[in-house]
Amino acid sequence: MDEKKKIAATVRDYLARERLSREQFAFKTKLGKSTIDKLLIGLFSGRTLSIVESHTKLSLRPMLDSGAAPSTAKIVSPDASPRPSSPCPRLDEPSIAVLPFTNMSGSPDQDYVGDGLAEDIITALARLRWLFVIARNSSFVYKGKAADVRAIAQALGVRYILEGSVRTADGRIRISGQLIDAESGKHIWAEKYDREFHDLFAVQDDITERVVAAVEPHLYAEEGFRASAKQPDSVNAWGLVVRALDMINRMERRQNRNAQALLLQAIAMEPNYARAHALLSWAVWWAAHLRWEWPDTRNRYHEAAAHAQDALSLDPSDPWARMVFGLCLSTAGQHDRALGELRMALNLNPSFALGHTASGWALLRAGHFDEAIAETGHALRLSPLDSFSGFYTSIHGLALLAARRFEEALPFMRASVASFAEYSGHYNQLISCCGHLGRLDEAREFIVASNRVGPPLRLSEVRAVLNKFAHRDVFVEGLRKAGIPE
Repeated sequence: MDEKKKIAATVRDYLARERLSREQFAFKTKLGKSTIDKLLIGLFSGRTLSIVESHTKLSLRPMLDSGAAPSTAKIVSPDASPRPSSPCPRLDEPSIAVLPFTNMSGSPDQDYVGDGLAEDIITALARLRWLFVIARNSSFVYKGKAADVRAIAQALGVRYILEGSVRTADGRIRISGQLIDAESGKHIWAEKYDREFHDLFAVQDDITERVVAAVEPHLYAEEGFRASAKQPDSVNAWGLVVRALDMINRMERRQNRNAQALLLQAIAMEPNYARAHALLSWAVWWAAHLRWEWPDTRNRYHEAAAHAQDALSLDPSDPWARMVFGLCLSTAGQHDRALGELRMALNLNPSFALGHTASGWALLRAGHFDEAIAETGHALRLSPLDSFSGFYTSIHGLALLAARRFEEALPFMRASVASFAEYSGHYNQLISCCGHLGRLDEAREFIVASNRVGPPLRLSEVRAVLNKFAHRDVFVEGLRKAGIPE
């Protein structure tokens, strides 16, 4: 692990020990959530480290030069110059990040247009099996930030960057887009569009087709790519779904509830809009998973499955609906059917980071631990700055634990606790891992934290919950070693 990753791991450990969520730490330091998200994977400046040191009493910046272990030594001067971000390894295959289109309208209420345009282009490009597409939640970290495209491409490990801007006024929309070879800085393609607002989907298709053609024209021809998807008749319904997706990705209980309301409104406006049904299924499933709907969790899982099936009846090619339906089948112990649905989701969208995590979860539940580790690891590479990174690290850590790779699992589980401090499930995984490693003092701390946010842990109850899953015995064994009663 290089020095920057050591610093990120040190901060994650600190958050886990202090039982602070990313949101709480962002508020405490006044750095902002996106800055904390990047810090926790090793992307930071000297100023950021200075602020973090002043709040944690950790000595972080000397680690950049010496690789020294963290300590509580006196803080060094806060005026150190910023250091470049730690890059992801550049891929040999064609790879791209689509940045949110800048809103040039002067009204924040119009942000959703550029966000939705970028989201739909990402979805369309991700259908191409030969093109590695960074997930939305990582590319959207750069929304509203002035950053050099070469630096962004280096941080995300991609070859191409698509960026653009949107302006709306008097029922018309003006869109500019440009595709950049990040290594050379060369503009490969650029275009401007001036259309009626209701022609938005046609412009979106045109941009996507031209980008694919510019990136790999010979592969484009072989794929016979079509960008068009099943869009609603109403741009207003599309806008409601775009706003809802942004709320869901903030992972807050109130935002999730508001997102569900917007999606129901979109469905009332356009009953045959499959994506609205699909995202509603995910929002309901996520609320049930985090026990926001307790004690009605079981019914909410059934509701999520029903919404997913509604979406699939309207559009069998929707990967979100396939993913949620697969997760519901996996939870019910129907492993073969679940894996089939999740494979279909990834065939429909090979760059679907959340789908890879869901697939890895189903694989580990079915007992395919090595495959699960590969899938969940791929998800972390697809979206290194994802707002759902805590979920990604949780499932990756669980897969490693299932394979009895406890030392490797520990930092991922600590990162999950730092991301979701109010979810007992992440503490429980960490308790089991600490039990296997003999870290009993640390396990006792997390037992207290788990009991604070969830029901008291009992081995008999965990066995019952995990009864249909292949990792049950190793999970329970770790809890027993940590001192959890029967």
